[in-house]
Amino acid sequence: MTSTSCSMGFLRNPKAFLMVLKAVIEKTDYRFILFSSGYQPLDSAIQSFAPSVAESSEYQASALHCDSNLLFNGRLFCFSGSIPYSWLFPKCAVAIHHAGSGSTAAALFAGIPQISCPFLLDQFYWAERLHWLGVAPEPLRRQHLILDTDNASSINNAADMLIGAIKSALSPEIKAQATRIANKLSSEDGIGEALRILKERVLPQIES
Repeated sequence: MTSTSCSMGFLRNPKAFLMVLKAVIEKTDYRFILFSSGYQPLDSAIQSFAPSVAESSEYQASALHCDSNLLFNGRLFCFSGSIPYSWLFPKCAVAIHHAGSGSTAAALFAGIPQISCPFLLDQFYWAERLHWLGVAPEPLRRQHLILDTDNASSINNAADMLIGAIKSALSPEIKAQATRIANKLSSEDGIGEALRILKERVLPQIES
């Protein structure tokens, strides 16, 4: 299972983005979870693809949360609400995201490979850092995933690019490195270290 999130402000053509995921699903056995983050244009595009209740199976109709939809034969779960990454990511094979610091850290702690597609500011740093650490393939560029056009050729090219990134992320080397990084992080006492720094470096300056 692959979790997907993106910086929604850069998603000018939500329909094309969904068509890329649809093309990946048709060419592979992957399943996706997509967080729309309540971004209205994307939610509207999702609704345009959503089957009617009459067309849905009894399981699909009864199992879906009011903030969710199942698309493309139940292999794309779209959710506009909030789910703790600490709960979700360990259940996923890969996390695909915009390389924000929060998503990056959560996936590192979960010990899963990552695919990044940065858009602005520190996201480019974290994306390169993930690749340097060996827990992610080379970052995708915006045009590799977020399309302004929905013509068939562009969609197929983007789908092939994403499939290649997922296959790379699922390589034994990257999976093993993601596990090693997670094990190292789990042994660190971040709160204790922060308190030590405050006590040794910050408090003396305040008291003086």
